Amino acid sequence: MVPLAVDLATARSLLYYGAIYGVVLAVAVWIYRDARDRGIGYPAVWAVATLVLTIVPVLAYLYVRGRRSPDGATDRGKGEA
Repeated sequence: MVPLAVDLATARSLLYYGAIYGVVLAVAVWIYRDARDRGIGYPAVWAVATLVLTIVPVLAYLYVRGRRSPDGATDRGKGEA
């Protein structure tokens, strides 16, 4: 049986891409929980889209999320005298 040999460049690449995808996974989990807590539709779709397409769904979610509070109210702080 031949031992698995991985050179330094390959190991570095695997570590780099693993770290990047770990961040993407953490952001997807955050988006899912935040969308669920704020009552934004289809939180699982937002999370899966983040895993597949990375940055585009994150920017779209932040736009849709807007200034909604966790209880679903919108426009916090506007119009207060």
